[in-house]
Amino acid sequence: MSVKNRQRVASCIEDIGTDINQVSQNFYRHLLQDNPALSRIFSGNTAALNRKFFNMLAALKNVKHLEKIEVSIHQLGERHGQRYAVLSEHFAPTKKALMTALEGHLGDGFTAELRQAWDEVFDEVADLMKAAISRTRHADTDESSPSLTGYDGDLLQAIGGEDVVLRIHRRFYDAIFDEPWLGKFFRGKHETTLARKQTEFMVAALGGENRYRGDTPAFVHMHMLITQEQLEAREVILRNAICEEGLSEEIVERWIKVDRGFWSGLVKASEEECILKCFGQYPVVAKKPDGYVSPSSPPSVANDD
Repeated sequence: MSVKNRQRVASCIEDIGTDINQVSQNFYRHLLQDNPALSRIFSGNTAALNRKFFNMLAALKNVKHLEKIEVSIHQLGERHGQRYAVLSEHFAPTKKALMTALEGHLGDGFTAELRQAWDEVFDEVADLMKAAISRTRHADTDESSPSLTGYDGDLLQAIGGEDVVLRIHRRFYDAIFDEPWLGKFFRGKHETTLARKQTEFMVAALGGENRYRGDTPAFVHMHMLITQEQLEAREVILRNAICEEGLSEEIVERWIKVDRGFWSGLVKASEEECILKCFGQYPVVAKKPDGYVSPSSPPSVANDD
């Protein structure tokens, strides 16, 4: 790879400047719409996702003298393989989403010459990381991989198809709109539209066709102060909706596991972590009502001996 192409990429990253978060959002939108299973790797709230994107560009920006940082690139690949179960085949969709995001941001400025530079730089760094990942996997005597969250490729069929998922979401939103605390997040929203969009999103996460064209959960909710306690209360409502459909306990737990895979991108500790989508917007904060009683799960069905 020519030094000139490395310099072109570094200059391009410099030019992106303060627009990096916008490019980041477009990158994750394209990546996770087409590859929902990668949610387990690219997880976290908006700030965390933007930081991961920034780190990726930082690695590409510093390849002007790649030979001097090969050790660091290898170590980066090892960490990705060990901590996140990244595979060599994950680099192709990541590259595609990155190139699409860059083209969308730069427009006519993303010339054939600049595209080739990005293509070469990404591939050279990716090849070093993939080599490290391959060595890590061969050296690992424990072949068990981290449990997949945010995706279960066989669950939709086990549930009974998209119609069942839609019925569950209609029941879920019927309950959550009336919930005295969580319902505050849905003021002004259309229940039927939310049920349909959530169904499209979850169908892809459960192994079905990906027709969802919205943003990732982290970006949809980035302006909302959502706490762990609120997600736990929401989970009870979701669990009840699934149980009322008559699905088995195994199916319920698998669905809940997929749903929890998106939590890390939603939870925030304070309003300061909320990211506003436009000028004049305020963080959405739902204050817990006085005397609030959390939703309760239905009693478990016990076998009488």
